[in-house]
Amino acid sequence: MNELKRKQMVDLTTGRKQSVTWFFSPLSLLFLTALVLCVLLSLPLIIPIGPMYWDTYIYLDAAQRLKLGQIPAVDFQAPVGAMEYYQFYWLQTLFPSGQPTLLAQWSVLISAMPLMAAVIAVVDKDNRKLAMAILIPFLIFALCPMNTQAFHSYPGVSGFGIYNRHTSLFLYILTSALIFLPRGRTLAIIAALAMLALFFTKITGFLAGGMIGLFAVLTGRFLLRHVILALAVFMIVLAGLELNNGMVSSYIANIIALVSLNEGLLISRFLTVFSNKLDVIIAAAGLIIFLFWLDWRGHSQTTMSQKSRSFLDRDWLWVSVLMVAGTFLETQNTGSQEFIFLWPVLLAIIYKSTAFDEKKRLIIFCLIAFTAIPTITKVIHGTLRFVAVAPNYIPAPVSELKTMGLVSTRADIMDRALLLEDHYTQNMKSYQQLADEGQLPSWRFYAELDYQMYWLLSVDHVVKAIKQFETTNNIRLNSLMNLDFTDPFPWILNRDATRHIQIGADPFRTVGTLTPLAEASVRATDGVLRPTCPTTTARRHLQDIYAKALDDRTIIKLNECWDLLLRSGMRLPTQ
Repeated sequence: MNELKRKQMVDLTTGRKQSVTWFFSPLSLLFLTALVLCVLLSLPLIIPIGPMYWDTYIYLDAAQRLKLGQIPAVDFQAPVGAMEYYQFYWLQTLFPSGQPTLLAQWSVLISAMPLMAAVIAVVDKDNRKLAMAILIPFLIFALCPMNTQAFHSYPGVSGFGIYNRHTSLFLYILTSALIFLPRGRTLAIIAALAMLALFFTKITGFLAGGMIGLFAVLTGRFLLRHVILALAVFMIVLAGLELNNGMVSSYIANIIALVSLNEGLLISRFLTVFSNKLDVIIAAAGLIIFLFWLDWRGHSQTTMSQKSRSFLDRDWLWVSVLMVAGTFLETQNTGSQEFIFLWPVLLAIIYKSTAFDEKKRLIIFCLIAFTAIPTITKVIHGTLRFVAVAPNYIPAPVSELKTMGLVSTRADIMDRALLLEDHYTQNMKSYQQLADEGQLPSWRFYAELDYQMYWLLSVDHVVKAIKQFETTNNIRLNSLMNLDFTDPFPWILNRDATRHIQIGADPFRTVGTLTPLAEASVRATDGVLRPTCPTTTARRHLQDIYAKALDDRTIIKLNECWDLLLRSGMRLPTQ
């Protein structure tokens, strides 16, 4: 009897220890983070508007299209892969009151969180501290809606480059798996799924991941059967998605078209990357040189320690390959969380540094710190700044924009934004003259917070004008299109969105010549909105591209800053 009680006590104690162990495990932290995010997304949080914030509205445009049954790359063209928009749409469906930028930022966790959970679950079996060291930076970068580059001195949320941040997160997962998981089927499947996520997020991220994956194959991280398994998983998923009205082939064709529009920008963008990330690049170069010296002197170990399978499996080579892949990736980014996928390799080097004497270890630690710290400090600092000032900012005075209006700004910027509409209408010729010269109203026009807030106010005004127009004339515009960079109107008014056109319409980078399909679709659109405050080169060029499809429209002035181009055949009661 005493033996039975003693056994029961041991089982109870073991159970308690296991419960406590799980509660403080990386997986429990991941689960708790998901719960906190669900609470935050259930609230109508108001966040400070940031530079180029209107990029966020592209997600709203895409969500409305998905709701209507449109397929990315088939029914509309987008600057990035379809997964970005599907995840946003799913999360917005669950949390309709959620702040759009936060929804867009955290939607990546729908796919990224299970992949990271799979990685840390394997690592946690052998080394809990290492698993936490992998997870915590991932969570920081996933949760903070901030880029490392600051385009304005005042704090605000980085509503642009969201997909670039997501790309870096998937590369972080891929690198973590390649560095820390034992070679086998689990690694092959996780790598294949990470590459699929990269493919359907941003193609340059997929190519960067391909460089890293190819190097991992050369270092012996994969046996031939595991390479075949990874390729099989990748191709089976692609084949299944291709059956969805040719989604994959259409996506590839869209990528080719975008590359042709941007082929002359590569060299200048390399220079931009070097200038923007010089702090990280110099530190990483110093680390590569020092690790190479240690290797040459016979002091270095391989990144995989005892699991090495190849002469190429060297610390300095891993850092070099990731820096090359990261530099290539950033040539197609406009700010993000650059080079964060270098962290798993840096972490592996730290864990192995005990093999070196104190002097060498100190040099390694310093070089790693200079490589890693700038990125995380910029991201955390930017996030803490906007959180700190948010309570004192003025919410956008809008009533017709649903959750799109959950933004705020400084009182003095708001005062200026409220004056801009009258200013633009009274000085239209001046802005037309600037556009004639190929100039914007200011050098950093789209990065200015007053313009981003003004654009939101202007949209609120024109939505009211559209509703008044429809009521007065007993008419309904069943489909809408906006001749501007972003088009949230179908989402705001729950209308159909014009098919076969580009969302995120940059006439210099994403919108090519008018195709017959696009022309027919634009002609069938009931109402095309034309903003006029102010005239800009991009708006003028966009209007020129679509001019052929708009040549027979009735022009109706909704207010001083917006024209409605009414479809031919839609007659008003006064006509």
